[in-house]
Amino acid sequence: MKKLFTQNLGYRLIALVLAVLLFAYVKTDHLTATRTSGGDSNQNNSALMSTKTTTITMPVDLDVNTSKYVVSGYRENVKVTLSGTSALVTTLTNTRNFKVYLDLQDYKAGKYTVKYKVTGLGKDIKYKIDPELAKISIARRRTKNFEIRYRYDTNMIKEGYTMGNVKSSTTEVQATGSATDIERISQVVADVNVPSNATEDISARAVLQALDVNGNIVNVVLTPQSVNVTIPVTKVASKAKSSASTSSSSSSKSSSGESSSGASSSGASSATDESAQSDSNASTNSSAQTTSDSATSDSTSTSDASGNTDTQVN
Repeated sequence: MKKLFTQNLGYRLIALVLAVLLFAYVKTDHLTATRTSGGDSNQNNSALMSTKTTTITMPVDLDVNTSKYVVSGYRENVKVTLSGTSALVTTLTNTRNFKVYLDLQDYKAGKYTVKYKVTGLGKDIKYKIDPELAKISIARRRTKNFEIRYRYDTNMIKEGYTMGNVKSSTTEVQATGSATDIERISQVVADVNVPSNATEDISARAVLQALDVNGNIVNVVLTPQSVNVTIPVTKVASKAKSSASTSSSSSSKSSSGESSSGASSSGASSATDESAQSDSNASTNSSAQTTSDSATSDSTSTSDASGNTDTQVN
């Protein structure tokens, strides 16, 4: 029994020492990790609770009866500076789950200076809006339909081609705005971009613009804002064929003119001959009558000279 415990005693002592050292290493590493984790957690908590300030851009909403009034003069976007705990400010910056607006429910048509407001921010957040005030104009809303006019450069197509009439997805546009702005509108145009040396039909989407008599853009809402446009491009007839057709037509007209001229000349000649024959007959008759009269006169005269009391009257 004693021999069993004393056999390989050196190896056993070495194994015991190694076990103690391994236990000590593991324990020390665990304590170090725990301390490091606790330190990082404290640092993170401290960072989250620190104060942070940031500036973001926010759109402006209108709290107004849009079916009755039109508002102009305000900024569509404003800058908002947020201050508070880092966690809240970071969350608001990422989500932007608050709103900047103008409260105009109690306002009628006219000009006012109003303050931008914010909703959706907690009490722990401080904010500042730049600018703070808006100078606005409220006008009664009006809607009117206008015929669309198209503008494009016909010289852009290739020589020997021609452009047909414009075909569009719609011919009318609805303009909505203040009554004053609607009255300023002279026309609504669609500018169509024609490619250089175009030889095929042109298809494009043209943006609509409302213009006054001086060509300035009027600030109104157009429905639709753009239209699909198609302009047919066709090749013109060949000049050689056109020239041959013109020559043939001229020749036909010339022949017809000569025939008419000959007929007129023949008619004139016939009329001259008839006139001459008539004059000849008239001259012959006149001469015969003169001779007869002369003979009668001589006979009468002779009878008168012989002392015959009987007088012959012809």
